[in-house]
Amino acid sequence: MTNNHDMSQQAIRLFIQQLYQNCPRVLITPVIFGLNIAVFIFMLLEGVGVMGDSMDLYIRYGANFGPLTKDDQWWRLLTSMFLHFGILHLVFNMWALWDAGRLTERLYGNFHFLWIYIFSGLFGSLSSLYWNNDDVVSVGASGAVFGVFGALMAYLVVQKYSVPVQLLRRLMNSAIFFIGFSLFYGFTKSGIDNAAHVGGMLSGFILGVLLAKPLGERTRYSFKMALAFLGSVVICFFAIQFASPPAYNYQAQKEADTSIRSFISREKALVAELRQTMETLRNANMIVVPDITAQLETNIAGWRKLEGNMQVVPSGIRTQTADMIDLLREYAGYRAQSAYYLKDFLETNDPESQRLFIDVRKKTEDLLNKLNNSNKK
Repeated sequence: MTNNHDMSQQAIRLFIQQLYQNCPRVLITPVIFGLNIAVFIFMLLEGVGVMGDSMDLYIRYGANFGPLTKDDQWWRLLTSMFLHFGILHLVFNMWALWDAGRLTERLYGNFHFLWIYIFSGLFGSLSSLYWNNDDVVSVGASGAVFGVFGALMAYLVVQKYSVPVQLLRRLMNSAIFFIGFSLFYGFTKSGIDNAAHVGGMLSGFILGVLLAKPLGERTRYSFKMALAFLGSVVICFFAIQFASPPAYNYQAQKEADTSIRSFISREKALVAELRQTMETLRNANMIVVPDITAQLETNIAGWRKLEGNMQVVPSGIRTQTADMIDLLREYAGYRAQSAYYLKDFLETNDPESQRLFIDVRKKTEDLLNKLNNSNKK
């Protein structure tokens, strides 16, 4: 029993010695760790908040967001790997990176580890881009970190005889638990980009299989190594080339959303003015009718201006938004007509104007219900 224990301890000491010979200094893991911390501090200073609650800032500083990434901003595939949605997201990823990264870097060497990390992150970002629709904003080192765990598992599978048995079981169980728990948690919670996790893990595992070599063996260029390097670049290139076009133009969509918000704000004010005018009308006598018609004239001008603001539908926006703009333009037109017929009836006492006022008011109410139902979808 003692001899077996001594032999296992000796095997572990030899393994550690070979690790340090294979990669004397862990350089990449602490640098990546530090970069993520530095970027997080920078984002805090920019105002994202500790819990990461400012989506516009994430988009501005390089989040992976389909409408922009696929609009020739492919650098977002890389920059998104260094952004995190809040302190908890950062802490979890950096703990996992520090825990597995140092060992994996010693197993593969500095350069190969860097290649695995970067391309696992890129493949994770691409997986997110292909799997999710263009409304998902994706950030985080998770894809790259999952790639590190994938590469660690690949080494334990391909070079299992280079690792002491006791250590092999422990490391394999830890890697499987981390990956399994993280994926299970991601599938049971909304807002977690499992596509990036799976894409990063698979790419890390494949690169690990191709780049794993026995500890102590000199690095020799081989077909598998060339396949790992060239294959990564070629797959990334073609994944970018064959990506679908953006679902909508982000800038045009943003301007359209701003126009709609401005419309809604002004609409509330005009409706309030009209209600006040109608209340005055109920209590009015013939002396104040000219004042009421003047108020209606102002109200009509306000609705006509809103209608004009919605005349042009920006190209490249989402179909739902374009439909909303059309409905709002029609709604403003009905409001203007309704106020006009009411004003005309007060001035002429023409029954036809009264009938038209009632008819258009009914159309306005129906369209308003349609707008409210559209907003609920």
